[in-house]
Amino acid sequence: MVKYPELDDSEFYDELNKVYSKYQIKKEKKTLKQFCNRKTFQLQMPQKFVAGFINPETPYKGLLIYHRIGAGKTCSAVNIAEKWKGKRRIIVVVPAALIGNFRDELRSQCADYSYLTKAETKIIKNLPPLNHQYRKIMERSDKRIDKVYKIYSYHKYIMNAKENKINLNNALLIIDEIQNMISESGTFYKNLLNTILKAPEDLRVVLLSATPMFDKPSEIGLTMNLLRLPHPFPTGSHFNDMFLNIKRRKNGGVSYRGKNLTKFKEMIKGHVSYYRGAPPHTFPEMEFKIVKCKMESFQYKSYLTALSSDDHYFRGSFRQGDILSLPNDFFLGERIISNVAFPNRSINVTGFNSFRGDKLLMKNLSEYSIKFYKILKKIKASEGPVFFYSNFKEYGGIKSFVKVLKKHKFKNYKTHGAGLCRFAIWSGDEKHEMKEEIKRVFNQKSNLYGEEIKILLGSPSIKEGVSLLRVEQVHILEPYWNMSRMDQIIGRAIRLCSHHDVRPYRRIVSVYLYLATSSKGEETVDQYIWKLAKEKNKLISKFERSLKEAAVDCKLNKFANVYPGEEEIECLED
Repeated sequence: MVKYPELDDSEFYDELNKVYSKYQIKKEKKTLKQFCNRKTFQLQMPQKFVAGFINPETPYKGLLIYHRIGAGKTCSAVNIAEKWKGKRRIIVVVPAALIGNFRDELRSQCADYSYLTKAETKIIKNLPPLNHQYRKIMERSDKRIDKVYKIYSYHKYIMNAKENKINLNNALLIIDEIQNMISESGTFYKNLLNTILKAPEDLRVVLLSATPMFDKPSEIGLTMNLLRLPHPFPTGSHFNDMFLNIKRRKNGGVSYRGKNLTKFKEMIKGHVSYYRGAPPHTFPEMEFKIVKCKMESFQYKSYLTALSSDDHYFRGSFRQGDILSLPNDFFLGERIISNVAFPNRSINVTGFNSFRGDKLLMKNLSEYSIKFYKILKKIKASEGPVFFYSNFKEYGGIKSFVKVLKKHKFKNYKTHGAGLCRFAIWSGDEKHEMKEEIKRVFNQKSNLYGEEIKILLGSPSIKEGVSLLRVEQVHILEPYWNMSRMDQIIGRAIRLCSHHDVRPYRRIVSVYLYLATSSKGEETVDQYIWKLAKEKNKLISKFERSLKEAAVDCKLNKFANVYPGEEEIECLED
């Protein structure tokens, strides 16, 4: 009988490493072919470890799986869940847009063909998602899944929780992309926490996230409290008091530095797994470029008009914002105009309707949107598929760029089907079947040069759970004030083995971030937001490092988490 160390064991890490030594990643270098051309499916060591850590034989009741983008988190969750099949009720909570993605993972080899047989897998491989036979096979598969798993969207889970319809007796609770439910003031988080705190002592909880601190360090306190730690974390300002040095600047701004990080690591002991993912050479190389877009006269004047009436801007400079409390509508109007200024100086549909005709031609486009002008030039010069992203799916972003594309002979895949000069939109308004079809066509090897869908336009709804293959260019229309969002977007196109079957010169993804700038040289809203994002990232990275150092599998995954030339991760020891 294996003796598992208790969390308060004075030699917890040493004993744990002995018990799980078979999951230690060896120091070896596999080639790209060895990684990406495997004949048979094989779970990675970290995926095996987490299923060995949270299983019916062990005393451990909660784990945050902090595995980076592309590390196979969902497959890890499935591997854990399958160990509890027939022993506990398995409850899964995911973003509504990712329910299909989780079901697909259950239909994959992660669940060993338990919900989609090998024969069925072979049949659907060559069928489009809208095909009748394809749908029938999926319906049968869903029935098998529903006998074992109860899968909720966030909203459905919380609605049921409010009506006391969530039963966590004898349950395993898995929550994917947990950072989306974390909020100091949000009702989703409060209701989720209440269901967990009221649950029986033996509830097991697994939380998944590649970015557990999406916007600020205090979010990790809220997250860890869902795991019912021996000593609950302080939250909100109490977290900041305990773990942050706060310094007020003369210009009215606030700067932060981490403190008491040793105590922080002790508090999370035994509750975090960290895995960076496959080695760097299995991912395409990224060339990240900031593209400064000097606004021309018309756009710049429109921008200044909006800026002059904003309370966050005073006498030619920005009032220094608090990086940990930026509102969602922060410089909203100025951010939109930094993307596109409509010819009649109006906004929304009235302005949008004036953006037409000759104004969309290359010779005039730069006057209204220097960003659209530069992006279109790069797309026209590109060889392969392109991913375009904007936080604005309406007039300030995707909708207006679609109008530009149509003027330049591009057609919508949804209306015209596959072919040259096609674009497809992933805005969150499409049905699941249409999204799956777009993804399948975009990712086909026959789309290597964008012959079927050249451009995929994505809104925030695409930021999770979507893998794109063989992308040549990523265009990010505007900055966002946290790096986690940027990482998620870039992570759609830079995936494990996503470029393994193209020529070496194509294994590079050019990522462009567009910042509107001024000809006068003063700092613009785009530049200011990008500066805030970098400042915030510096703070969050200190806490991320502490998570990595205190991870239960820190030593087991050491050779996969740090590569030559990189800063060592000092694993927490007893």
